[in-house]
Formats: sequence, C-alpha cells, structure tokens
Amino acid sequence: MENEKELKNRRHKLVSSLSGEEVDFRELLIDLNLEEQYTEYTRRSVGICDGLRDRIPKLIGDELFIEGKKSAAKEWMLTNWFSEIFTHMMGVRHEYLDAQPDHGYVLKKLETKSMSGTAAKPDGAVYYSDYLNTKLDSIHMLIEAKIREHINGPNDDALGQMADYAQLVWQNQPTRTFVPVVFLHGVWVDLVIFARCGYRYARLGQYISNSEDSSNRSTKIALKTIHRLWFFMIQPPERFGHFVCVSQGWKYLRFEGSRSNTTVEYNTDISSDRVDIKKLFKRDVPISRRAAYVLGVNYRGGKAVLKLSWAPVERQPEGALYDILAREKIECLPEVYRSGIIVRDFLGYRLEYILMEDCGESLHTFFSRCGQMANRESFLYDCASNVIKNVCACLLQAAKVGVFHRDVSTGNITIREGKVFLIDWGFGKVVSSTLDERIKQEINSAWEIDLDKITHNEDARDNVTGTVLFMSIRVLMGLTSRSVFDDIESILYVVLVVLSHIGLSKSEANVSEMGKVSHRHQAYWKTGCMLDGDNYLSSFGVSKCSDSLRCLLDDLRRMLFVQEGKFIGKKLLSCKFDDRMANEGALKKILGNVLYVKCFPVSDLASSNAEGSNASRKRKSETEDVTDTDNINASKMPKTQGNQENLDPDDVFSP
Repeated sequence: MENEKELKNRRHKLVSSLSGEEVDFRELLIDLNLEEQYTEYTRRSVGICDGLRDRIPKLIGDELFIEGKKSAAKEWMLTNWFSEIFTHMMGVRHEYLDAQPDHGYVLKKLETKSMSGTAAKPDGAVYYSDYLNTKLDSIHMLIEAKIREHINGPNDDALGQMADYAQLVWQNQPTRTFVPVVFLHGVWVDLVIFARCGYRYARLGQYISNSEDSSNRSTKIALKTIHRLWFFMIQPPERFGHFVCVSQGWKYLRFEGSRSNTTVEYNTDISSDRVDIKKLFKRDVPISRRAAYVLGVNYRGGKAVLKLSWAPVERQPEGALYDILAREKIECLPEVYRSGIIVRDFLGYRLEYILMEDCGESLHTFFSRCGQMANRESFLYDCASNVIKNVCACLLQAAKVGVFHRDVSTGNITIREGKVFLIDWGFGKVVSSTLDERIKQEINSAWEIDLDKITHNEDARDNVTGTVLFMSIRVLMGLTSRSVFDDIESILYVVLVVLSHIGLSKSEANVSEMGKVSHRHQAYWKTGCMLDGDNYLSSFGVSKCSDSLRCLLDDLRRMLFVQEGKFIGKKLLSCKFDDRMANEGALKKILGNVLYVKCFPVSDLASSNAEGSNASRKRKSETEDVTDTDNINASKMPKTQGNQENLDPDDVFSP
C-alpha cells in the first residue's frame, strides 16, 4: 500500500508524462465527432432542464445556499448537487429523451469509498446498470469534485488524481477509445477526456449560481450548462468512450468489414464468427500513447488470442506486417485469422485488432515455471537451442523481404506444444524499397496505407525501440540504423536470461536489475560480458548448460562479436552503421542445414543485412575511440581473462 508521499510522487510522474490542452466546447464536439448529434439535441430537447430552475444552489464565497439554507461549502455537497441533477434528469419525461435508447446508467457516489478492487477514491462514478456488479469494468465515466475553482484548468494535483483513476479504467476496459471525467470545481463544471494522445478539457459552464442578485441570468447560465452536460450523459457507449456498445458487456463480439474499415458489434447470437472473450490478460496499459490489450478468446470452436492495439496513425499497422510475412511464408509466425483497423484516426491514434491462433506461454513464463522442476534441465536446454535456431531463421527471412522486428524479448517469444513463435511485431519496421512491388501494392490497397510514406516517416523519426534488457549494444547507444544482427543479438540475451531460471541455485549476478540502469551503462556492461568468451554465461547468471547448447551459444557470440579473430565490442559502441557479416559456415552451425536452406536457397545474407540499404556495399566502419568512460567501472565489469580472441590492448576496458 502506497503512503501519501509515494502516491503524490507517482501521480506527479503520471501528469508529467501527459500532454494536454484546453479546447472550447465546439472543438470538443468536433474532436468527439458529436457535432451533428448535438445540433439535433439542442433543436429537439428545449425545456428538458426546466424542472431544476428553482433548485439551483448558490455558492457565495465559502458558503453554499441550497433552497435557502446556508452552510459551509464542502466537496461532497458538489457531488450531492450533481447526484440531484442526475436523479432528476433520469426521471424527466420528454419526447426527445423518451425516443433515445435506454443504456442503463446509474450514479454511485464514492467519496470516502474506494472503487472496487482498488485504493482509488474518486468522488463518484457512473456505471452501466445492466452489469452484475459495480467494478472497474462497468464504469462509464468518473466524477471528481474540488471546492476551489480551477479557473486555468485543473492543477497538477487534481489532474494527477483524475489521470490515476482514468488509467485504472483504461487497464480494465479494452474497448475504450477515451475515458471521460466530469470535473466539478466551485461553480464550474468541465469535461476532461483522457485519450491516447493525452488529455483535453472543455469548460461546459457554471452549473451553480454565484450571484446574489434576484435576476434570472445566473440561473439561465446554470440551466444551459446542465443542458450541455446532459447531452454527454445520455450518449451511448459506442459514441462516447468505446468503439462498441458495452452497456450489456463486451464478452461476445463480432468483427465485420475489410482490413481498412472494420466494424465491431456486441452479439450474443451463436455463430462461427463470434469471438467469445474469456480472459483479459493483465499487462501494463499506460495512461497515454501506445497501448495493447491481449485477450484469451474462443473462436470457431477453439482457443485463440485477440489483440487490440493503439498506435500513432503514421505507423504501419501491425496486422499489415503479419500480412506481409504470411505472404512470404516466414517461419515461427502464428496464423492470423482476421485483422483490421477499428478506429482509423482518433486524435492522432489508430486502433487495430488481430485475431490469431493461441501461441502458448511466453518464454519467460515457460522457463520460470519449468526451471524449478526436477529433471527438466535437458528438456529446457533443447528448448533453448530450438528457440535460437528458429527465431534466428525467422528474423533472417523477414529481413530479406524488408521487415525488422526491433523488440525481441522473453515476452515476445512463445512456446506451445514445442512450437516456437515470434509475436508482437508492433514495433516492427517495413523497408518498402525491399518489398516485392506486387505485395506492396496489395498491402497498400487492403489496408489503405502508403508503405513508402510510412518508411520515409520512420527513417525521419526512427526512435530507439525494444525492451531495454534485450536491446543490442548499438541500439542502447542510440544508433538507430539497425541491421538484422541487432535483432539476433537480442536473441542471445533472451536465451541467457531465461537460462538463469534453471536450477534452484542462483548466481550472484542479478541480471534483471541491469534493465533499470541507463542505456549507456548497460551497453558497456554487455560489451564487457561478451569480451570474456569463457565466462559470459556466468555474467548473465547462468550456472550450468549442456555442451551442445554451449557450443551453439559460443557460435552465436562469435558471429556477433568476433571478426577475423578480433573482438569488435568497442566498434559496436560507436559505429554508425552495422557492417557485421556472417559466412555460410557460421550460419549453418547456428541454423542447421534444413533451416539454412529455407533462409538462403542461394547464399546471400548480405542482401538482407542493413535496413533500407545494400549491405553488400562495404562501408568504412566508424571506430573512433570512445573517450567518455564515466559509465565504465572495471570492478563491476566481468573479468577479462579467458578466451579473448586475440584482443587488441585498446579493447580491454579500464577505469
């Protein structure tokens, strides 16, 4: 349980990660694609708030007047007035309101109570009444109240609270497009929208009078504000916060339409195309930017996986990458049953879905579970060898056709019934100039995208991607012009990390902690580990290994870090381009003859070496001396004795 200081610090970090802006009411309607609906609402709902005319409270200084009674103003009083509005408006009989579908919303005041299953205490929440419970998965919108007016928008404390609550909703509702929060502060009410782009807030107006005069002006303003507020309160979920109607749940979905334009509906009718959601796998869903949900489902009588992903609109859809790779018959890929774009552009972000075969459990989970079992070592060593061979083959084949994964990790390699899969290509990159022209045109047409433009955008703003613990040395140093060898280097780290789970005894090395240090520090640490050909396994916490697996790991290490008998770690720390090469003999040792022939019917690794370039063209390597040694600490680096492949004296690190 967090203490108050820890909670405040975490919320401030949450706010610092968000970008946000104030928009006026009309801009908000346009952003939410509700302008037409609001015009119809104002035309047909005249007078629906008249029953509240004589009940509008007055807030004068620190005193609140309710039906003539004066009391010191408290936050719960604001929530009570909102509750009174909600109760009254839900009971209003009006031609326009009666014609609207009943989505079954119910308001629950929380204030001192926590949202079910959490320590979070917003002032209130609107739930879907048809759900069997009032938990996080049934929240429609949140209510937060502050007695002090926030004239210039919510301050960091208030915004941190709202963002904290909104993130909990994001984590538990995969059908979300945004999370709305009604922010009551003093006499004002704002609508705050938390979307993947960050947050936006619009001032709806004064819903409490702040005037002592006897005129009706302040009352009219309050009624106009309540009328605006009620427009949002009656919107159906599929138009306000979700991509599908969830008022009765989201356990049964049907996806229809093309890849470029998919529609989703809640459907309980039994059919072969219905997706029955069984489980939402818990994973980190940040408050903004990219996010992905993974759900265990039943589809066509068997287990499957549904992935819902938010990403910037300028990125290529992950489903398009799977589409390219499937057409090229790449190894280790799951079968994709359906995929497409659900939301093409909402405030700069796109939502897509991928429905694929069940890929089993992650390498991390598999080795953590099996690593402590008796008499399983030989089996796990064989599994590790299988992972190296098959994932290397997958990456090499993909690179030849112009696709790079860029996030190889223990979570993105899975095993099911002995079969290895490389999944989660969401950070992948397509080099359109390398693609077969026919396939490129087919993908562009099916997904309504421009792969040439996407590649250009990626080149212009190529970010460092990947999971830190498994990033290659060059990527850790910020050298974003990648080669397939950067991904293959990640495989080496992946296998070394999972091997550390085997056996009850643990090495003194705490590899997981290295994922928390700076990128530069970790790059030097990995370079030091790979410098020592005899002891690099123990540096990663691997206490033992079969002879055959050790030979395979040694071959992989030599291919990545040794050229012409010389260790090239120092070069990798600084070279702009990756000019590592592998000969036929080295690749056959790693892949085996069968996989080698699948990858290279005609041996030509060089054609797939570097992103978007002809790697067979020899580059002059850039190997300037690294003079900044602030992060080099010989006492923390692995010892350099042992098989060091004719080391140059300059390649031996010293403090």
